[in-house]
Amino acid sequence: MRVTTLKPRIQAANLSRIQAAPNVAVERKRGYAGVKDRERIRARDCGLCQACKREGKVTLGVDVDHIRPLWEGGSDDDDNKELLCTPHHEAKTAAEAARRAGGG
Repeated sequence: MRVTTLKPRIQAANLSRIQAAPNVAVERKRGYAGVKDRERIRARDCGLCQACKREGKVTLGVDVDHIRPLWEGGSDDDDNKELLCTPHHEAKTAAEAARRAGGG
């Protein structure tokens, strides 16, 4: 029976992620600071999805999202964040993932 560890695999996976996203310049706020940021954006956007608002609809916003993703050079400042409903957030996230993978 051969015993191996996952450490080399994990290191390789982390290295490939870093190489795949060389534009990462900004660290996302986490913990209490991130919670306070999301609360502030929800209050600023009055709890409404900003993409729906641009379409003339009124929908409850759920997810605070970076307008320009951090991996594309976006900032973690409030002016680069907006509240989105789940369908808009999922569609935007899928489009960004495709772009990041080089497919769009």
